[in-house]
Amino acid sequence: LVEICRLYADAIFDQLTDTYKKSEDEVRKKLQKTINNIFNDIYDGGLELSIDEKYHITVTVTGFGDDTVETSTAQSISVIFAFIAGIIKLARENKNASSENLRMLESEPYPLVMDAPLSAFDKKRIESVCKALPNVAEQVIIFIKDTDGDLAEKYMSDKIGSRHRFEKIDEFETHLS
Repeated sequence: LVEICRLYADAIFDQLTDTYKKSEDEVRKKLQKTINNIFNDIYDGGLELSIDEKYHITVTVTGFGDDTVETSTAQSISVIFAFIAGIIKLARENKNASSENLRMLESEPYPLVMDAPLSAFDKKRIESVCKALPNVAEQVIIFIKDTDGDLAEKYMSDKIGSRHRFEKIDEFETHLS
C-alpha cells in the first residue's frame, strides 16, 4: 500500500513539475519579448536581450549570434529599467488574462518608485524613457534632481499629477512643499 501511494505521489509531483515548467517557460518568453520592446524604445535597436532559465540577462548584438557585448553604464541601467518595467507591464496586462498560466502574474497595481532614473542618460534617451514610463505602471513616483527634472517635466507635462519639492534645512529636518 505504501509503495502504491508513493507511486501516486511521484506521478502527481511529475505532473505538477511539468505544468509549472511549461508555465514558467511561457511567462519567461513573454517577459523577454516585453523587455526587448521596452529596451528598443529607449535604444534604437541593434541590441537584443535574452533571459535564461535562471533569469540571467544577456545582451547581444542583433543578428550576430550568441556573442555577448559589454554595455555602457546607461545601457546597463536601461536593461535594469526594461526588466523592472517589463515585469510591471506584464502583471498589469495579464491582470484579467484568460490563460491559466499567465494568471500567475496577477498583482495589485503597485506604483513604480524610482530614484534619479534619468541621471545616466543623454537628452535623447531621457525623452525615450519619459515616453515609456507612463505606459509601464498606473502610477510612477520619481525622485529627481533639478536638471533632469526640467527635462522630465518637459516630456511628461501632460502626465504629471502631482509635484513636490524636498528642501533640506539641516541633517535632521527636511521640508516638503
